[in-house]
Amino acid sequence: MATRQQIDQIIEQIKAKLETLSEFQIEDLVRENDLGSQLCFKDAEPTILRTIELFNRTKTVNLEDVPYNLLNNFNSQLDKAIQMFTQFRDFNANQNNPVNQRNNLVNQFENQFDEFYQHTLPILTVGLLSGNDLSVQQAKLDQLTSELEKKTKETEEKGAEYLKKLEETLKSAEEAAAKVGVSRHSQIFKTESTEHEEQAKAWLKWTVGVLVAIVVTSIIFIFLFPDSNSTSAEIIQFSITKIVILSALFYGLSICNRNYKAHRHNATLNKHRQNALSTFETFAKAAGTDNQTKNAVLIEATHTIFSNQQTGYLSSERDNDSSNKIVEIIKNVATNKE
Repeated sequence: MATRQQIDQIIEQIKAKLETLSEFQIEDLVRENDLGSQLCFKDAEPTILRTIELFNRTKTVNLEDVPYNLLNNFNSQLDKAIQMFTQFRDFNANQNNPVNQRNNLVNQFENQFDEFYQHTLPILTVGLLSGNDLSVQQAKLDQLTSELEKKTKETEEKGAEYLKKLEETLKSAEEAAAKVGVSRHSQIFKTESTEHEEQAKAWLKWTVGVLVAIVVTSIIFIFLFPDSNSTSAEIIQFSITKIVILSALFYGLSICNRNYKAHRHNATLNKHRQNALSTFETFAKAAGTDNQTKNAVLIEATHTIFSNQQTGYLSSERDNDSSNKIVEIIKNVATNKE
């Protein structure tokens, strides 16, 4: 049998702990802003709200009418609730294996709610039976229950809304990743095109320089004649020297011109490939759900990338047979998917 002092002491403890619980803010317990979506306690928010509401109902109960053993059990449950709320509030994301620690804490709290309810129900029952107007107490209890259900429903709706936003974000991220992949490969061809363009400009300058050298040399040779006293051998040697010099210059001109055309060809070809990849996503989206059109766009883009397109800079241009084999492979894969 508990003494009057023991009863008064435990009642004071219970009131103090109820006040401590009421000081906890739901934002400080969920901690979505500072822990992020993976480590926050958003999924435990409904149970947290139910626990707070459950204990708040006991504030209107005259604890003097409650037996000591029920008060003692209820006091122990308040200690557990405060301890778990404190763990939520002070959870450290930098600890070892924080995901498992967080999940274990949530599961422990979810399982503990049954004990909270089991030991709080007798307190609420005593308060209901000791009230002057049972119907009024029942109405208050129904109102609290309704409010708790309303908050629980709102929490579920918010959770569904957050889940929908998360799915939309994930979908957008996947689409963005696909676009980044296409853009990255498009950038490769852009870089190649720019490099070949610079090389073509350099060889064009060399071509013009050699051409000017040929013209100047030819003008000089016009005014150079062997002496009248020169022998036939000297005249032949002089003529051959002119021919060799001009032939070397013309050979250099042909090399410069050939390299210029080759780099211009590669620059134009890589630019065409860049444009094909840059517009691929647009045409693929325009096809909608038409898989046949999407496959056709994919095959054409593949053909543009792997085939040797004609640019007009090379004297003999033809499609590469290996590129046609690659296109056939793409066709077969697309057909099998359908």
